[in-house]
Amino acid sequence: MKNHIANVLDLELSCYPGGVFPSDERQEIIEIGLTTVDLARMKILKVRSIPIIPTMSSISPFCTELTGWTEEALKRQGCEFTEAVRRLTEKYGSRNRLLVSDSAGDRKALDWQCSLFGLASPFGEDELNVSVLYSMFTGDFRNVKLEEKLNRLGLAFEGVPHRADVDSHNIARLMIELSTAKRR
Repeated sequence: MKNHIANVLDLELSCYPGGVFPSDERQEIIEIGLTTVDLARMKILKVRSIPIIPTMSSISPFCTELTGWTEEALKRQGCEFTEAVRRLTEKYGSRNRLLVSDSAGDRKALDWQCSLFGLASPFGEDELNVSVLYSMFTGDFRNVKLEEKLNRLGLAFEGVPHRADVDSHNIARLMIELSTAKRR
């Protein structure tokens, strides 16, 4: 690991009920949540949302209900996917920081979309899946939601679920709780 700052990642993707997209559309990232954590002090530094303008799908009413994002809001507040990747790399040092997520799926989704756009992955080699850490700490190897993991450790979920910045913040809280509990 090249840095004592970690990037905690969560993604929101376009979605339809049952995962069935119209034939001319495909799932894509519509929001990147990024929470930076000082690993030496185990403190959250900043929470960010990077909304992304969709180019491969429309935002269904189901997706809006789940994430809170409308297509209009993403077009107004978002940036292009390539710009979001540039920010991860240049502004948030993603190649030199530990990547933390709650599953292997988020990195795979981002790397897959990067390959579609002809971009290199914005991440380095160092990665921590907090779900694995949680399972090792609790002995619970079931696939449970983030809210349940937090509750089991005596923490309440903060904010509205399925907003990438909110979820990345809560993943960071889970990581800190698990890491500091081991040190006690």
